[in-house]
Amino acid sequence: MKRIIFLAIVLMFNLGIMSCVCSQNKFDSQKATSEQIKNTLNNTSWVLKRLDVQNRDFVPTDEQKELVLSFNDNYYSSSDGCNGQGGEFNITDNKVSFDKGMSTMRYCGDEMKHLIYSVPFGSVKSIQIKKDELQLLDAEKNVIATYLKKNA
Repeated sequence: MKRIIFLAIVLMFNLGIMSCVCSQNKFDSQKATSEQIKNTLNNTSWVLKRLDVQNRDFVPTDEQKELVLSFNDNYYSSSDGCNGQGGEFNITDNKVSFDKGMSTMRYCGDEMKHLIYSVPFGSVKSIQIKKDELQLLDAEKNVIATYLKKNA
């Protein structure tokens, strides 16, 4: 009888672990179709964590709590800490392009240099999404920037 109770407890524990593993976000952008990637990005916002191309973590300040990259329909918008930019983003054959559309042209002098995190969207050729992390990659698959998914 003790053995049956022990086995039942072990079985319930294993089922609990399996359900946790299965419920994790398993979206693999490297294996997804272009349409699946677009649908995954649509109506999401991501907060800059690191500007990898400059080996620089984003450091929030009182004036600038976060820098957000947003996707709506086929459009993106972002800020570098001084100026905003946006335009169309396209995904074809798992290749990503960010076409510059609009941009503000505010003067950002040396006194703001520590606040500016300019992501070179023109260099982005693909993306990688793992759970709640979005990485923008160049043609050689080097990480340009890392973002974390913003909760609504």
